[in-house]
Amino acid sequence: MSTPTDARPISRDELLRKAVITTVTELQRRATGDHHDTGVTARLARLRRAVTVEPGSEPLVWADTLGALPEELVPTGRWADDTPTHYERAAHEAITLYALHQQSKSTAAHVPGISLGAAARRLAKATGRDDAIRTRFQAVATAGTASGVSHHLRALITLLRAEDIPLDYGRLAVDLRHLHGGAGDRVRLRWGRDFHRAATDEPDTPTDRTQAETDDTRSKENA
Repeated sequence: MSTPTDARPISRDELLRKAVITTVTELQRRATGDHHDTGVTARLARLRRAVTVEPGSEPLVWADTLGALPEELVPTGRWADDTPTHYERAAHEAITLYALHQQSKSTAAHVPGISLGAAARRLAKATGRDDAIRTRFQAVATAGTASGVSHHLRALITLLRAEDIPLDYGRLAVDLRHLHGGAGDRVRLRWGRDFHRAATDEPDTPTDRTQAETDDTRSKENA
């Protein structure tokens, strides 16, 4: 008779993905509901204003950014220093970029399963500007600093917003964590595949969505 095995522990990247999804889903539910929610409008405005600042430097968005992370991803004691961790930076960037994307929109900016590469491919198809969109997308992928990635992402997200093209912000957060944490080559490979593949624009398969967890077990990260 077989005995049950313990469930596999949730990876740190999966904790990050779920934390970001929880926050943006709640914001999106209130922003796209039937009744105007002035409270969420103000929250989104504060988050948009924080899109250019360092994680943790704007107290007005602490609850929606740093506060979104579970305790497993928050450094304490001798592990805590004066710089944001890759998880804190990824959560801050993904959530503030979501706020930029959702601005004045009644449709969902966050949709599970749509990677940044797939969204950029849809954008190129919608605008008929393949070369221009490819150049903007490549600028995100090849930016040499966190501030450079954020700068080019803001420009790309603004274009996605104009065409009502959504994005999976939980997946983006994990991609950003890897991009900032030394595993950028794997992220760029997936982005490139998604942008250039000839498949239909259906959301990615569950196998594709769990790739971040596989990466998490193969990469080294200083929390």
